[in-house]
Amino acid sequence: MQSTKVRQRRIARAQRPGGPEVIEVAVEDLPEPGPGEALVRVEAAGLNHADSLIRSGGYVVTMPFPLAVGVEAAGTVVAAGDGAGVALGSRVCGTGWLGSCADHVVVPVERLVPIPDGLGFEEAASVAHAGAAAGALTRVWPLTGRRAAVWGAAGAVGRLLVAWLSRNGTEVIGIAGGDRVDIPALLGAAHIVDRTAGDVAVQVREATGGRGVDAVFDPVAGSTFRTSLAMLAPRGCLINYGQLSGAVAGTEFADLFNAGGVFVTKFNAGAYVDDYADVTALIGEALHLAVERPEVLSPVAARFPLTEAAAAYRALESGAAGKVLVVPGLSQGDG
Repeated sequence: MQSTKVRQRRIARAQRPGGPEVIEVAVEDLPEPGPGEALVRVEAAGLNHADSLIRSGGYVVTMPFPLAVGVEAAGTVVAAGDGAGVALGSRVCGTGWLGSCADHVVVPVERLVPIPDGLGFEEAASVAHAGAAAGALTRVWPLTGRRAAVWGAAGAVGRLLVAWLSRNGTEVIGIAGGDRVDIPALLGAAHIVDRTAGDVAVQVREATGGRGVDAVFDPVAGSTFRTSLAMLAPRGCLINYGQLSGAVAGTEFADLFNAGGVFVTKFNAGAYVDDYADVTALIGEALHLAVERPEVLSPVAARFPLTEAAAAYRALESGAAGKVLVVPGLSQGDG
């Protein structure tokens, strides 16, 4: 085994289901990477709403507690197990790195994606999870030559989704608001809908000559579900991939009938990728797209040292407009 002399690490764990207040940072012995694994020094960990939903204990994905938090990061390989085939010093990123809110994490090498020249650690940690999600989302519904509406089109997943769909021949309506309302046009959206400027469904129908769209990508759920249904053309599909405003309640088959015989699906990324090599390929494609088109990068809204992991998640869950990062090398108060 190739290794450095790292013996302990700091790691953030949720002690029980709940809000950010259940997260504690502890020092523990660091396991050595086994065969096919690498030890990565985390330079930046990206926080995602899925982390918060899982930590809440009330999501469709469940995990045992205490729960090492975080799944996305970028860093430097500092040790490798037998047969890992990765060089020490390699700059890597990825998602599915369980417990990435730490200063070191052991990762299967199949989940390591090389960071291309032109991107830093923070940028890579802002793209990995979103790239995997956006890439898989483009596979849910056939949309070449058709229309799609994207909620959160200026967010981390939304930016990549708009760029990929547009490149693949979809007429995209980007839904955004505030000072980020013009961003979807930079990414290839044919139309922009300002979610703060009136009924979103009415604006979408006006942009499509009254027909509606063939698909709606919605990470919000509870507060937008019926609006999303109202945007759909007959036989269109509402693709939900999050629940930023809570779960959807009180839906009947009659609602789908009345909306035009539409479809609704709860996105499960695992159903749209073949294996982890497929996931890393999607991330790699997103990273290279970010080099070519920096506008797909969601800006960093806030950086927190590892000791303030709970505060970092609190910022994420308070609606930070951009990516929230935990940077283990930061000192307290430097974010």
